[in-house]
Amino acid sequence: MAYYTHEYSNFPFEIMALHNFKDVDDSVANEINQIKTLQSQGKYDKVNEIIRQNRERLQKYCHGADFINEIDESTRNVQIFAISKKQSIYYLEDEPEWATTSDVWIGCKEDILT
Repeated sequence: MAYYTHEYSNFPFEIMALHNFKDVDDSVANEINQIKTLQSQGKYDKVNEIIRQNRERLQKYCHGADFINEIDESTRNVQIFAISKKQSIYYLEDEPEWATTSDVWIGCKEDILT
C-alpha cells in the first residue's frame, strides 16, 4: 500500500489547492521595497515584523517556505499515487513517442527543471 505524507498536502484524499499569486503592484510596492532594503541590510527581524503586520495584504504577492513545502509534498504524493497505479510521471514539455497511455505527464518548460 502507498505511503502518503500529509503535513502540507492531503492528496490523493483531497484536491490540491489552487493558488493565484499576483505580480507586485502599487498597492504593496512600498512594503516590498522596505522588505528588500531590510533584507539587503541583514535586518531579518524587522522584515518578519513587516510581514506579520501586512500578512493579509502580502499573501497574494509572496509565498513562504510552507507553500514550497506544500508543492514538494504534493508532487511526492502524486508520484506515489502514479507508482501505485503502475504509472510513471514525466516532467517534460512534450511527450516522447514511446509514451504509454498509463503514464502521467506534467508539462513544463525545461528551464524550470534546471
